[in-house]
Amino acid sequence: MRDVDVNFTTHFITDASSGITMVRDLKGKRVALGSRASMQAGLLPYYFLQQLGLDPANDLAVCSFYDERRSDARSDERDVMERVRQHEYDAGAVSGRTIGALQAEGTLSQDGFRIIWSSPGYSHCCFTARSNMDPALVERITQTFVAIDAQDPAGKAVLEGEACKAFVPGITNGWETLEKAAEQAGIF
Repeated sequence: MRDVDVNFTTHFITDASSGITMVRDLKGKRVALGSRASMQAGLLPYYFLQQLGLDPANDLAVCSFYDERRSDARSDERDVMERVRQHEYDAGAVSGRTIGALQAEGTLSQDGFRIIWSSPGYSHCCFTARSNMDPALVERITQTFVAIDAQDPAGKAVLEGEACKAFVPGITNGWETLEKAAEQAGIF
């Protein structure tokens, strides 16, 4: 798995000037989520709202997914940030990785938004193989990925293409929250 997919986080954010300081303040408010297919900005935030005591369908004035909104944004999470920034929505859900990327490119200042809740870390993505695959082949494939080196031009291209600094062996923990959210949504 990519190094950036270990201990992934989702955040509920609001404009820094809003009076919203915690998740319970979202009752009666407009909340923008990412794509329904997005684990970090769609599926998990909806689940987290429920776990935090809010029924998105009944307790929020609006709770919409990116797929339900018209947008010219390059990504669903950028759309969420922009709609919160423009006060079209009172809050939204984005990943810590997206916040970091927007800050690094200079399109998001730290004083322009407030994080009102952060998820515990979870595992985001992992390359998988069939359970009946030869364990020796699985180990060779894992070692091939782990050995990719940014000092090698081809390795650098692979890592840049995957937006990470390294590959790490897949882990079996950190998936529990996603499994629970998928079960609750009826997709697992």
